[in-house]
Amino acid sequence: MNVLKILLLIVLTIISNTVKAQNVNQTDTISCPISQNELLLSGKRFASTTPILLRVFNEDYEYAVFQLGKRKSKIYLYFKIFTDNVCVKQKQPLELYFKNGDRYILKNSFAVNCDGTAALQLTRKDRKKLMTNDINSIKFFTLKKDYEFSPNASDNQNIKLYLHCLKLYKVKKI
Repeated sequence: MNVLKILLLIVLTIISNTVKAQNVNQTDTISCPISQNELLLSGKRFASTTPILLRVFNEDYEYAVFQLGKRKSKIYLYFKIFTDNVCVKQKQPLELYFKNGDRYILKNSFAVNCDGTAALQLTRKDRKKLMTNDINSIKFFTLKKDYEFSPNASDNQNIKLYLHCLKLYKVKKI
């Protein structure tokens, strides 16, 4: 009879631990650097991750920022070159070259501008490709000049973490 009571106690302990584990929010278990404030983007709330600063390959003082964000349930990649008069056409490609040799093309959905800004909505296929591969280089084509960037291992790790965090994050109505 005592053995039966001990087994019952063990089973109840295991069941209560699994119930507690199910109540834990996944974004609470990892450190997600996502920020959301009261600002609006095209009239809608948005959340964004910490920007990743990239230096233009073979240039000393030309930089770009690679930043991921979320509006509603859609995840976006924002890319901006900090150089004057960099004109970007709509549907201008951003080419990603992965360490395994694959090339992947994302098209700019942001309007034509000369601020060096591109916004790309990432599909589920795009996110999966970024999560499973390390980026070796990024090529960004503009009207006058093509730019190349080489993210390091830390940048690749951050991109994967940020995508995972944004996938789980729900944009809050403040």
